[in-house]
Amino acid sequence: MMRKVLVILLLYWGIGGCARTVTPEVQANLPNLYDRRPGVVALKDEQIEINARSLLNADENLALHSHVNVHAFNGKILVTGEVSDEQQHQALIEQLRNLPEVTQVNDELDVSTVLDPSVYLLDSTITNRVRTELDKITEPNGFNPNNIKVITEAGVVYLLGLVYRDEADVVTRVTQQVEGVQQVVKLFEYFKENN
Repeated sequence: MMRKVLVILLLYWGIGGCARTVTPEVQANLPNLYDRRPGVVALKDEQIEINARSLLNADENLALHSHVNVHAFNGKILVTGEVSDEQQHQALIEQLRNLPEVTQVNDELDVSTVLDPSVYLLDSTITNRVRTELDKITEPNGFNPNNIKVITEAGVVYLLGLVYRDEADVVTRVTQQVEGVQQVVKLFEYFKENN
C-alpha cells in the first residue's frame, strides 16, 4: 500500500526531483487510492463532471437563475438542484444525456426557485456529519468509507459507490440516523456476491 502511494507521489512530483508544492486544491484532485472503479473509469467520470460544468457555465440564463450540481460515478450522472422552468429542465437533462461517456442520468432536479443559501450550508453540514459517521463503521470487515460518495441536496442524501449489499445496508442505516437527514436515496452499484 505504501509503495502504491509512493509511486503516485513520485509520478506526481516528477522523478527528476522537481520540487512541487501540494496545495489543498491539488491534493483534493489526487486519485482516491481506495476507489473500486478502474482508474480509467474514474478519469472518465472526472471528465464527465468537467464537461457538465462547462455546459452549465456556458448557459448564462441557467447560471443566473438556477442551482445545479452534477456528479458522475461509473458513467452515470446524478443531477440535483433547482431550475426555473420545465423547458429549461428538459433541455438541460437532454444536453447532459448527450455528453460523451454518459450512460445514464439520474434526474433529481426540482423546477422551483433557487433555495436560500442557508439550505446549502446545512447540506454541507449534513454531508460532513454523514462522512464522520461512515468513518466509524467497523463492520462489515474490510469496509472503507472512502468508497462511498455522499451528496446532500435540501436534506436529501444521495449515496453512490461500488459496494457489497451488506455494506450498502450498513451505510444506509447509519446515514438515516444522522441529524438533519430528511431522506436517503441509494444509487449504489453492487458487486455480485460469491456463492
